[in-house]
Amino acid sequence: MHAPDRHELNAGWTLPTSYGVDRLVLIPQEPHRLFSYWEITPVLEQNMSQLYPKAWELGRTTLRVNNVDTGVVHEIQVDMLADNWYVDAIEPDQTYYAHLGRTLTDGTFVSLVTSNMVRTPRDSLSSVIDPRWRMFAFWQQRYTRKIVGGYSSSELFTATKEPTSEGGIW
Repeated sequence: MHAPDRHELNAGWTLPTSYGVDRLVLIPQEPHRLFSYWEITPVLEQNMSQLYPKAWELGRTTLRVNNVDTGVVHEIQVDMLADNWYVDAIEPDQTYYAHLGRTLTDGTFVSLVTSNMVRTPRDSLSSVIDPRWRMFAFWQQRYTRKIVGGYSSSELFTATKEPTSEGGIW
């Protein structure tokens, strides 16, 4: 049996480099980071450069990330040739959307595409405990205290180190 090569695995097909659709997609990656990717067709780029003849070429490509909950706007200058960007310093448990466009020389922002809305995850444990997923009483007594907070990591580790009948610790 031989190892299949790349052409046998995908039957010679390759993914296209672009799909011909103007779009901006925003994806929460972590509580404090978003990932965005986009495609701007040459037709849209030409139409905008005709609307703003001199200012378009001198403008800067800008990604504007808007926090819906607080109203804070992050403006990020991105590379003209880029098609994706990571956005850091984002607040957890907030709703965001973005615009990709150009900031012209006079400071005017011209939006090309608008993204979807996303909510970043919390950066803490949930305060909601589902009664259907409770610990068995044996584990609950062994690993938690009757005070708020329970064991710390080091207390939990030392509490589980009990000698076995063979003399080991597990």
